[in-house]
Amino acid sequence: MFLKRLELAGFKSFADLVHVEFEEGVTAVVGPNGSGKSNISDAVRWVLGEQSARNLRGAKMEDVIFSGSETRPPLNMAEISLILNNEQQKLAVDYTEVAVTRRVFRTGDSEYLINGQSCRLKDIIDLFMDSGIGRESFSIIGQGRVEEILSSKAEDRRAIFEEAAGVRKYKQRKQQSEKKLLDTEENLKRVRDILHELDAQVQPLEEQASAAKEYLAQKEELKQIEAAVLVHEVKEKHKEWTAEKEKLEELETRKARHESKISKIEEKQVSARKLMRTLDKEVEKQQHDLLEISEEVEKQEGLKELWKERKKHYSQNRQQYRREIEVLQQKRSVLDESLKREESVLKKTVSELDNTKAELRKVQEKLNELGENKEQQLEELKSKYIDLLNEKTSLDNERRYTEEQILKAEEYLNRREKENADVLKQRQAFEQKLQEKENKHKAAKEKVEALTSRWYEKKKAFESMLRQNEEKESLYYEGLRHLQQMEAKRDTLESMQQEYTGFFTGVKHILKERDRDFSGVRGAVAELISVPEKLGRAVETALGASQQHVVVENEAAGRKAIQYLKSKNLGRATFLPLDTVKSRFISETDLDKVRKFDAFTGVASELVETEDKYRHVMRHLLGNVLIASDLQSAESLAKAVNYRYRIVTLEGDILNPGGSMTGGSLHKKQTQLLGRQKELESLKEKISSMNEKTTELEAGVRAWKSKRKELENELQEIKQSGEKNRDEELRMKTELEEFRVTGSSLQEKLRIYDMETKETMEEQHNRKHNLQKLTREVDQLNRKLESMDEKIRKLSENREKEETDKAQLVQRSTSLQVTYAKEEEQAANQQENLQRIRRELKELSEEIAEKDEANSLLEAELNERSSDASSVEDILMEKKARKSELASKLKNLRENRTEQEKRLQEVESELKENASQDTYLQEQIHNRQLEVNRLDMELDHRLNHLQQEYELSFQAAEQRYRLSLPLEEAQSKVRLLKMGISELGEVNTGAIDEFERVKERFDFLNGQKEDLEEAKATLTNIIREMDDEMVSRFEYTFNSIQQHFQSVFRDLFGGGNAALELTNSGDLLHTGVEISAQPPGKKLQNLALLSGGERALTAIALLFSILKARPVPFCVLDEVEAALDEANVSRFAEFLKDFSCDTQFVVVTHRKGTMEKADALYGVTMQESGISNLVSVKLEESKELVGTGSSKEE
Repeated sequence: MFLKRLELAGFKSFADLVHVEFEEGVTAVVGPNGSGKSNISDAVRWVLGEQSARNLRGAKMEDVIFSGSETRPPLNMAEISLILNNEQQKLAVDYTEVAVTRRVFRTGDSEYLINGQSCRLKDIIDLFMDSGIGRESFSIIGQGRVEEILSSKAEDRRAIFEEAAGVRKYKQRKQQSEKKLLDTEENLKRVRDILHELDAQVQPLEEQASAAKEYLAQKEELKQIEAAVLVHEVKEKHKEWTAEKEKLEELETRKARHESKISKIEEKQVSARKLMRTLDKEVEKQQHDLLEISEEVEKQEGLKELWKERKKHYSQNRQQYRREIEVLQQKRSVLDESLKREESVLKKTVSELDNTKAELRKVQEKLNELGENKEQQLEELKSKYIDLLNEKTSLDNERRYTEEQILKAEEYLNRREKENADVLKQRQAFEQKLQEKENKHKAAKEKVEALTSRWYEKKKAFESMLRQNEEKESLYYEGLRHLQQMEAKRDTLESMQQEYTGFFTGVKHILKERDRDFSGVRGAVAELISVPEKLGRAVETALGASQQHVVVENEAAGRKAIQYLKSKNLGRATFLPLDTVKSRFISETDLDKVRKFDAFTGVASELVETEDKYRHVMRHLLGNVLIASDLQSAESLAKAVNYRYRIVTLEGDILNPGGSMTGGSLHKKQTQLLGRQKELESLKEKISSMNEKTTELEAGVRAWKSKRKELENELQEIKQSGEKNRDEELRMKTELEEFRVTGSSLQEKLRIYDMETKETMEEQHNRKHNLQKLTREVDQLNRKLESMDEKIRKLSENREKEETDKAQLVQRSTSLQVTYAKEEEQAANQQENLQRIRRELKELSEEIAEKDEANSLLEAELNERSSDASSVEDILMEKKARKSELASKLKNLRENRTEQEKRLQEVESELKENASQDTYLQEQIHNRQLEVNRLDMELDHRLNHLQQEYELSFQAAEQRYRLSLPLEEAQSKVRLLKMGISELGEVNTGAIDEFERVKERFDFLNGQKEDLEEAKATLTNIIREMDDEMVSRFEYTFNSIQQHFQSVFRDLFGGGNAALELTNSGDLLHTGVEISAQPPGKKLQNLALLSGGERALTAIALLFSILKARPVPFCVLDEVEAALDEANVSRFAEFLKDFSCDTQFVVVTHRKGTMEKADALYGVTMQESGISNLVSVKLEESKELVGTGSSKEE
């Protein structure tokens, strides 16, 4: 068998499908570093089943898939196929050629195939088992294997020899056998524990099963007779119940008729009260409406007076406007005369100015002939000088006018201030009087409001008390009915208590006679204990029939009672003598076990309350009973104590000793024996409390009726006082409104003054600000004129050098110009005065027009207000008529209410008379209801007994069970059967099935124990045989390798010696292996002391020795000679060539010596970046493909 072909596709750097053909001998795979040649050895390792991505130089298994390059996208699958020649049938398949294929996908899925057929990884491993081929065999040796030999400790190096010895499968089988042995021992231990527990249950269960069968037989007979007796009793009791029910219904019919009558009277009462409330609301509404209309009348009268005052004020304002208009017209006449004078003066001034201008033009013409340049400058200066003079004149005129206006405004403000002071004095006096009137009105109003508020509060309190007491009356009657019901139930319970209803016949007779003939009887268990409500069902279930066991002082008292029952033929009872009954306990060890569980409530005997002298009786009955919160928790407790005790849950489910369970639905009985006394005491407390409550309610109802009249009288007094004070307050309010109208006139005058003063002061402020501005501008112009006059003077002096005539002309011209300027300034001033006079005339005309318009508006408003006044008068008359109408209506309502109040009192008196008759009928119904309830309870007791005890409805029992014996004989038979069942004590009916189940399981587990013991012995023998086989194989292989190691070492080193030694020859299963070597010319020493090259060559010698001892069909060597020098490489290659006669070698290398000895040579290149290609090359071309690096490529 040899390696024939390797096919790669998408594996690491081999993106394309590559076929590698192998021949027998040595095939070398060469290529530069990084070309991907080591991926060939990784491919062989991977297809043989390698599962570690780290051994394939990756982080995860998906890393073996081609991840893409600059020019190629990544692939989604990698596939390797290894084809082997199997003509010699070394592999256990019927094929001459075997193809093993492995695929992996980026999704993580993988596939294995053998000759195209899908298979498992295990199938591939089994195929190559013992063939020398595999992922962990010596068919693939990398440089890591050499380093492993060199770096391993002696104990770890043993693994290499174990692989060579082929003990791996034995080691795996041994590990599997040891695991099976541990599992078998664990199972055997568990089976023995269970058998031990079951053995303790079988005998008690067998006894319980026998007792249960007897119990069930008697129980069935009891069911046949007692069901028939109960059917007969139910029929008889039902007849009695029907008769009593008819009497009750007759009474209830009478009461219903009477209640109907009372109901009608109560309806009248409710209707009357409702009408009273309606009348009260109507009276209140009419009072409110009357109050509102009174306020509106006052308001309209106030408006009327206000209009009178305003009319007077409007007349005064009109007269004031007329006087002001006359003053303004006089001012306008004066200004008209001033305008005419100024126009005449201006005309004269303009004529003089024209003459001066003509003369000046003549002089100027002469000057122009003398010197134009100087004259031009002088003319410009003069012209500017004249312009400044004109501007100054204009500003002076405006300033004088502003000053006059400021003086006039000051005079006006002083005059108005005196007038305002008089008005302020009048207003101050008015405000004092107004404050006095307001205080009086406020006091009156507050008194009215207080009375009204008090009336409303009293009314609200009265209505609230009315509602509360109506509720109290309802509660009172409801309480009476509830009290009667509770008293009926109390009487029934007391009757049951006295008659010991629910107790067995024998127990009942003993308890009834204990005070007379049986002084040693202390009572039934149910009477002597008290149980918390939460634990009631659990304790009742735990006690069962033991609730009716009778506690007696001593055995003598018990014997006496038994003798009495026998002599009177009164049935049976169980007695518990205080001096002989022994306590039962649960061991402290078991208690410690169950206390660890949160669901553990306690031991039943310690959870009930009783007197200390009865405590050991409770421990006798309940001392070995555990209480748990629920059934699931009870199972945990039972397991903890090996099912030795009875465990009862709070819901009444039972887990019996031995493991059987009892549970299901429990029908609540009318009155349980345990809870009867507590229920009766609770009921008496409730009745006492209800009596106190009804007495209190009755006293409250009576007190309310006497207090109600007092409250109604008090309300009436408050209302009358409020109406009287309301009239006084309305009178004061009218006076106050009239006085306020007077004050509004003064306020209006002050408002007008404030408004006019504010406007005048704002104008005055603006005038003063303008005056300051004008003064600054005049001062500035004066400075400019002085400067320009100086310039003119200087220019004139410069012209003195000119001809005298020119000087004279200039002087004359200047004189004329000055004269002209003065005349022109005078004309400008006169023109400004004209403009000012015209402006004042315009302002006066506008002011006169405004006054005229204001006067017209006042007159129009006066006319409009006259119509409003007429409207106010009409409204006032209408409101007064409405007020009289409301007052009359209010009076009628009050009279109607008084009459309705009398009717209500008559209805309430009639209602009281009928209430006493209703109470009598209620008592009769109560007594009859008690009898019906008693019969009803007896019927329910029997029907419930049928349902709870036998799960039968009355109809089913009537059809199935017929009374075949006389009633007394049947009842006697029932008592005897019950005594017989009672003598059996507590019976576990589930013990029958439980015994069969436990017995069957016990027999089955016995068989299992024998099988497990036999399996244990077999596995022990197998492990011993595996150890013997591994020792034998390891010893044989080690000796064989040691012999070959010496010869291979000499061949590779050209001499020397080497040895393998066991670190512990006495323990071949765990011994380590030490390597010693003596290269030529050196002494024998440990491997660690050799040089790097010597150590590597020694490791290679050991690997070849293993291959000689355990030949393989082919071997892949991946740069194992990388650490050797050239001389040692040559010896290695020569040895490899000789060795290839028996083993096919595939060598991944970059050493020249190794390539030279190869029979076939493949080169791996990367012609395209990131993608490996495979080419077959000639030996002489190999040098070109070999890189200079020595490290292993990725």
